[in-house]
Amino acid sequence: MKYTVLRSFTDKDTKKAYYKGNSYPGEKVSKERLEELTTKNNTQKKVLIEVVGPSNKADVDNSHGEPADQDGQDGEFPKHTGGPWYVLSNGDKIQGKEEALAAEAELK
Repeated sequence: MKYTVLRSFTDKDTKKAYYKGNSYPGEKVSKERLEELTTKNNTQKKVLIEVVGPSNKADVDNSHGEPADQDGQDGEFPKHTGGPWYVLSNGDKIQGKEEALAAEAELK
């Protein structure tokens, strides 16, 4: 998957600095690290990155497994990307589950 940086941070694994608006990752990352960065379960206690665009399995280190959708709905839209955000089948991001369900229904 591709991610965009919401808040600046220095990656604890690579020591590389990422700034708001940067893409993340440039390299493969573990499922556990993605969970830290896409939730408040990190040292900043804030969501640091969010999903953008369609999934790319090459971005995830397969020895740790691919992150599953938090809703457990592989291939179904809208896909929950963390916090209040959902991605529609056309790639649009929507805030709120009900809003995302309604917007996806309009696309069909």
